[in-house]
Amino acid sequence: MIPSIITDTSITFIAQGRPWVLAMDHPRFGEVKELLQAGEADADKLVCLADVRVAVEAATDGAAVLNEDGLFLNGEKLSEAWEQKAQAAPDAMKVLLVSPGDRVRVQGDPDAPDGIYTVGDVDNADADKRVYVESDEDFFGFVANTSIIEIIKE
Repeated sequence: MIPSIITDTSITFIAQGRPWVLAMDHPRFGEVKELLQAGEADADKLVCLADVRVAVEAATDGAAVLNEDGLFLNGEKLSEAWEQKAQAAPDAMKVLLVSPGDRVRVQGDPDAPDGIYTVGDVDNADADKRVYVESDEDFFGFVANTSIIEIIKE
């Protein structure tokens, strides 16, 4: 069990050797509160929910860093659109790990059939459709970032 103090307006919990404080206007306040009340023991999960910067780094294995100056991928600053997406959905930043030659599982894209594709190229300028894919069935084109559900490691 993670030590915590929960009130109607704030949450304080101790994880990774430091205190984390969330006010009730934090976007993940309710989720963190429910998890702590249920006895959640995964400190890393709670920290990722509490701090978007930590969540972005975790989702991208440290390749992307979100700080007061913006969102950086391997030291290169990405557009403000990427920064806003990272703040809204840090877990979705895993798409930044996709590189040409990777195999990805696509599901739910309105333009591409569900399936496994090979990445042909990436376009960091496009925060909605970063990844260009090709299939064995002759489909090729950019797919929505949110439709890439898995990067297949072989």
